[in-house]
Amino acid sequence: MENKEKMRKKSSRSRLQKRMRILAVITSLSVIITFTTIVASICVCFSFKKQYGEREVFAEETDQREEPEEEQVVEAFSDEVVYTQEEVDSMLTTAVTNAIDSADSELLQILRGRLENGEGTMTILRDLYPDHVVMLDSGQYYFLPLQEDLAMNTYIDENFVPAENGFVSYQKDGEVLTKKGIDVSKYQGEIDWEAVKNDGIDYAIIRVGIRGYSEGGILEDEFFRQNIEGAIANEIPVGVYFFTQALNEEEALEEANFVIGMLQGYQLTYPVYLDIEDVKKENCRTNNLTVEERTNNAKVFLEAVREAGYQPALYGNMKSFLLMLDLASLEQYDKWFAGYTLPIYYPYEYKMLQYSEKGKVAGIPGQVDINICFKEYGDGE
Repeated sequence: MENKEKMRKKSSRSRLQKRMRILAVITSLSVIITFTTIVASICVCFSFKKQYGEREVFAEETDQREEPEEEQVVEAFSDEVVYTQEEVDSMLTTAVTNAIDSADSELLQILRGRLENGEGTMTILRDLYPDHVVMLDSGQYYFLPLQEDLAMNTYIDENFVPAENGFVSYQKDGEVLTKKGIDVSKYQGEIDWEAVKNDGIDYAIIRVGIRGYSEGGILEDEFFRQNIEGAIANEIPVGVYFFTQALNEEEALEEANFVIGMLQGYQLTYPVYLDIEDVKKENCRTNNLTVEERTNNAKVFLEAVREAGYQPALYGNMKSFLLMLDLASLEQYDKWFAGYTLPIYYPYEYKMLQYSEKGKVAGIPGQVDINICFKEYGDGE
């Protein structure tokens, strides 16, 4: 048994070294991508694809918010093999001087063509793993098996149509199927809502308030009343959102009651969204919450909103929905997804898409988040 295990590990290392040689040659052909990240990532992932269906990660330094530029890998790892930077460099040096057999050459041509066409590591990895959601966060690649118990979105990439003014619509046979919206907070300052209406905005989602990430106090957005009243006065349908930092179910209920109290006297068309995001600060009070705790807190907030007669929904991005929450437990709630690169890479159902944080709309002096909504919301929904 020990001999078989040794042979298996030796075979695995051999396969990884083979992939390393392939990608080293790509580098030698002057593909304009930093070779270390490509080599380590695709090398380890080929091994993963052949042998595992479970979630794996490997580390890389990266920017926290946007898809990273290629950087040097400190360490790449799988269940079987761990490569240090020294080992990677040594293998690359050796690989460049070695010949590649015919099978390798065919694969090399495919990868070379894709890289020369400007496709990055993440695009290639996602195509290699269609049965997984591949994402990068805080220096780690995650391979998350698709959850078949969740509703999938059925949107077609080609139907997302960008316009010259930066707006995007979802169309079918030339018919626009989405509403154009914005979401605003105090950061947009004084808004001319009549100009916003005349610029073709169909709806607005307005921030009610936040809970502070360090001290934990609940704060009303200082422009909330001005914004909601200005939008309604100009016949722009509205919804609202609240940025949560609830530590427990008691605080989640406190947040919900705050929002419900703030909404008295206002008619909503769109949902009340709970905004769940990662705060990349060492002193963030929710840093140590588990997935179960965050999910339970969310359910308490959303159900309190429902009981008060409003439609509850969730706002988040890839990390929020895939790493911070148990989506299966929150399947019943509509989702508002934030993703800023077309085509949108997110397999599960969402009813609204925030596709830019740098929109320009008449009546708003600076940049604003812009959205499209796929669902017809109405009074009483």
